[in-house]
Amino acid sequence: MSETNDSSAEESRRGFLGSFAAWAAALVGAVLGVGPVCVGVYAFIMDPLRDKSKDLPKKSRGSGADSEGFFRVASVDEIASVVPRRFTIVADKQDAWNFIENQAVGSVYLQKSETGDISCFHTTCPHAGCSVAYEQDSAAYHCPCHNSSFKLDGSKLEVDGSTNPSPRPLDKLDVKVDDNNNVFVRYVDYYTGKHDQIEK
Repeated sequence: MSETNDSSAEESRRGFLGSFAAWAAALVGAVLGVGPVCVGVYAFIMDPLRDKSKDLPKKSRGSGADSEGFFRVASVDEIASVVPRRFTIVADKQDAWNFIENQAVGSVYLQKSETGDISCFHTTCPHAGCSVAYEQDSAAYHCPCHNSSFKLDGSKLEVDGSTNPSPRPLDKLDVKVDDNNNVFVRYVDYYTGKHDQIEK
């Protein structure tokens, strides 16, 4: 009878070890299989968000962007001399999953000097990203958020002895005029709060 108990205990041990080995193998397989699945799901979801080529506006009011990234903003006749005028950049925009036609993607100030040269400044304050406004009374750009001020040439302006919190002047953008007097702007967004212009 003790032989029967011994053999039954041996079989019970073997059964337990076999079950334990099966469960351990299943657990290890599941752990090893979950990693690649998670990486695959992450890559599938995040890939559109990391693709910077889709974030760029594709066309603008009128003839659209050229190969160098310039967007038509206005005609020369629409730009007042000396007093800056705000223009909206309109383009087809594609984010990670959506495509939206004729979406406002930003705005710029254009102004013509007395000699006819056209300059362009981004409307975003380099300090914290608020939108600057041109005030004709003071002939300067002012940011309402933290009182940054800028001269017509984009340089920092100290007002009433207070320190200008902006780390750099207004961001100047490249401008070109074609043979038909269309004004094109190379529209670029820059990181705020940095001393140097760093493209997003």
